[in-house]
Amino acid sequence: WLDYLGRQFEFAGAIEKTGFYFVLFALFMTVIATPLLTFLYGKRWYCSWVCGCGGLAETLGDPFRHLSDKSLRAWQIERWMIHSVLLVITFVTGMLWANSLLGGAILQKYSDLASRGYGLFIGSIFSGIVGVGFYPLLGSRVWCRFGCPMAAILGIFQKYFSRFRITTNGGQCISCGNCSTYCEMGIDVRWYAQRGQNIIRASCVGCGVCSAVCPRGVLNLENGSVFNRYNGPQATVLRETE
Repeated sequence: WLDYLGRQFEFAGAIEKTGFYFVLFALFMTVIATPLLTFLYGKRWYCSWVCGCGGLAETLGDPFRHLSDKSLRAWQIERWMIHSVLLVITFVTGMLWANSLLGGAILQKYSDLASRGYGLFIGSIFSGIVGVGFYPLLGSRVWCRFGCPMAAILGIFQKYFSRFRITTNGGQCISCGNCSTYCEMGIDVRWYAQRGQNIIRASCVGCGVCSAVCPRGVLNLENGSVFNRYNGPQATVLRETE
C-alpha cells in the first residue's frame, strides 16, 4: 500500500523512506522498548494504556467484565490456546517475511490469497466478531485471553522478568468475592487474597479494578524488586501441601 500511495501522490521516495522508518520503529519497540516497559510496569503499559482492543474492552465491554470464566478449566484452555496462537503467528510471520524477501517464491500465486485469508479469519472473524461480539457470552477480554499474540509475549515477560505484582493482605480479606467477580481476565483473585499470596499471573493486564472494588483495601498494584516476588506464595503453598 505504500507503493500505491507513492504512485497516486507522486512522492514514492518519501513513502519508501517512511516505510523504512516504520521498520526501524518496529525494531526499536520489539527489541528495546517492549522488554524495558514490561520490566518496569508489567503488561499493563500496553494492554491497559495503549492497546485499542483493551480500550474497547474497558469501555464498551465493561458491563460484561463479570462474565469471564474463572474456572481452572478455562485457565488451562487459555494457556494452551494463547501460546499455540503465539507459535503459529511466529511461524506465519517468518514465512511471510521470507516470502517477501524472495519475491513471492514460497507462496507464489497464493501470496495474495494467504494475505486476504489471514485478514478475514484472524483480523475480522476471530479478533473482530468473536473478540467483540462474544462480550455478552464470555466477558470483555475474549481476544486478550485466548487469541492475542502480543498479550502472550508480554505475559511471559511479566511473569518472569517484571517488577509488577499485585500484593495482598490476607488478614484483611473477608472473602466477599468482588475482586474475582470483576476480573475481566478470569483470574480468581479471591483465591490468592485469602492466602495472602502475591498475584503474578501472565494474563493480568493491571487494570486495577480488583483493587478498586475491594472494600477492605486488601489488594495493591505495586512495582518492586524483580527478585523474591514468589517468596510469600511459595512458603504458603509448601505449608498447604505438607
